[in-house]
Amino acid sequence: MTSRLAIAATTLLLTASAFGASAAEFDARALTQQLARTAPVCGDFQQTRWLEDVGAQLKSRGQFHLIGDPNAPEGLVWDTTSPIEDRLEMRPNASEGPDGEPLPADQQAMAELLVNFFHGDWQALEEHFTLQLTGSADDWQASLTPRDARLAEAIEHLEIEGGSWLDHLTLTSGDGDRLALTLTPRDQCPE
Repeated sequence: MTSRLAIAATTLLLTASAFGASAAEFDARALTQQLARTAPVCGDFQQTRWLEDVGAQLKSRGQFHLIGDPNAPEGLVWDTTSPIEDRLEMRPNASEGPDGEPLPADQQAMAELLVNFFHGDWQALEEHFTLQLTGSADDWQASLTPRDARLAEAIEHLEIEGGSWLDHLTLTSGDGDRLALTLTPRDQCPE
């Protein structure tokens, strides 16, 4: 009986240490490499936005695709198809939209976040956010809090979840608005 307990205890310790070693190997660097390899060039989105001032929830859906080289994207096209059709090109370094109007800070920040995550540029995100990463390569969560006051005006807190790539994002704004976004990759992108 004692030898069975010793074998069971040894097996449990070996399993726990193997799990600890694999969990320790998954860090921001590993996530960056994973996202750079697996990020889709295009996909579908479902978005739910809670507007605190009016107490209303808005739902929309559509498609997205990266602009330029998938290995070094310049931005993101966000095509809303429902409930209304709208097209938004988000480029992190652009100060104005396609119609010449200034881009709101939250759109610039969102463009930078999404492009950096799709491209797997975790290091660029760490320049603007404090990051806490938990989980494993197959099921990870990241909590981001802005470092700079200007960005904090647009984004109070950000929760991101994924597996082989980013698939869910929840953004809380300083004014109480919230955005929940679910992303689904496509095998083939429309031409």
